[in-house]
Amino acid sequence: MIAPHSAISHTTPSGGVLTWLAAGNPDAPALVLLHGIGSDAMLWQKQIAVFAPHMHVLAWNAPGYAGSSPLSEDVLPGNPDVWADQLAQGLDAFGVSRCVLVGHSLGAITAARFAVTSPERVATLVLSSPARGYGQERGSDLLPALQARIDDIRQLGSAGMASRRAPRTLAPGASTEMLAEAEAAMARVSVAGYCDAVHLLACGRLAEDLIRWNGPLHLIGAAEDVIVPVKIVQELAKTFPQARLHVIEGAGHASYLQAPEQFQAALTDALSV
Repeated sequence: MIAPHSAISHTTPSGGVLTWLAAGNPDAPALVLLHGIGSDAMLWQKQIAVFAPHMHVLAWNAPGYAGSSPLSEDVLPGNPDVWADQLAQGLDAFGVSRCVLVGHSLGAITAARFAVTSPERVATLVLSSPARGYGQERGSDLLPALQARIDDIRQLGSAGMASRRAPRTLAPGASTEMLAEAEAAMARVSVAGYCDAVHLLACGRLAEDLIRWNGPLHLIGAAEDVIVPVKIVQELAKTFPQARLHVIEGAGHASYLQAPEQFQAALTDALSV
């Protein structure tokens, strides 16, 4: 059973809109969920169902996703500070001064940058199958693999891209319904939002940000993830001794969708800090 949630939004200083799913008591401790490059807030519904009864859960739709306005055209694409600032504006709008912050895949780049620029606002940082970023300079030509992502969505459309890429987010054996859910989420991605997100992936420097984070850190990897292989998450855990590592068995990249009970157990452990 899915816990009731509300679609909420706020206006950004540039006149755009950022949309969210919200559930739970606004006076309760906050849990903030940031999705990956091919998803949106709707795929967090299983986590909302579990944690909303005792927390204030907020799941954002990143700029350009699910009703959120894309970044302004005068913003140089790929700056993690811009995304972290968008997150700060949302938390300000909803009166959230401190939270447990969860970033999945590309969302990890925004989560880590927010954590190191506003450390007083993050009680615990949780990174799930974290994208590390490619460390490119902003404004430079994209690496071929990243340009291919943009070419895919421009040539195939969101639905065509989803048909090609969404199955890779789940391990073999995923149900037809689960695959359809992952594909539908990716098909909702806008071209503008996705292109901005690819530039963030290009310019992100996750490991450099984590060096500056001294608070509690939980890393979640999925044993059958072919997008961010679990060995990469394990290497991050060795690099940062304060990190607590959780490995989810039998799941691919979208482990929160494919193995929600294990994922929620890892989050529960993070919340106990």
